[in-house]
Amino acid sequence: MSTRHLVRLALLVTIVFGAQARFLPYLPGDPAVARAVQGVSPGTGWVAPAVATASAPLKFGLVAIAVLGAWRLAGTRAALVVIAAIALEQTLGESSKLLFGRPRPARDLVAVMGNPTGLSFPSTFMTLYSVTIGALVVLAWRLRPSGLRTGVLVAGMLVLVIAACARIVPGAHWPSDTVGTVAICLSWLAVAFSAAGVPSR
Repeated sequence: MSTRHLVRLALLVTIVFGAQARFLPYLPGDPAVARAVQGVSPGTGWVAPAVATASAPLKFGLVAIAVLGAWRLAGTRAALVVIAAIALEQTLGESSKLLFGRPRPARDLVAVMGNPTGLSFPSTFMTLYSVTIGALVVLAWRLRPSGLRTGVLVAGMLVLVIAACARIVPGAHWPSDTVGTVAICLSWLAVAFSAAGVPSR
């Protein structure tokens, strides 16, 4: 797919997921899905350690995995795109919530741990995971079929699902927050890799 087509796709994804976050406090199915995820979770003790991976010093491990993985999968240009994406996420991730103004999940709809503050979309936990682990998923998708491609895709998607659950289980985000965040980030990463001339192998 050409860069032009990827831009159009990324714009469509951004408009669709951005609009639902801007104009709806949650999607109709969000409470039911959130309660289902909370119901199958093996308690909540794992949530805090998982969330801690997005804070220093553990987040630097994610960064290292992403940069080195990108270099291994697609070379120096891919690694530089990932570095730029991480820098952008760290600079603008939190402030981008003001564009949408979506409130956090309400206690009368789902179980909520503690007292989450701030806004709900995008999930900055998921933006970090998207520009690190998600970037490797996008790069792997561009590879020819191989054991490496399959392994990165399966492992990367599993990590993203677990990361999303780490925000849904405590009631910090709606499922649509996590899905929308990942979709927007990965679509623009695909644009960036294509525009930067990162080769498909």
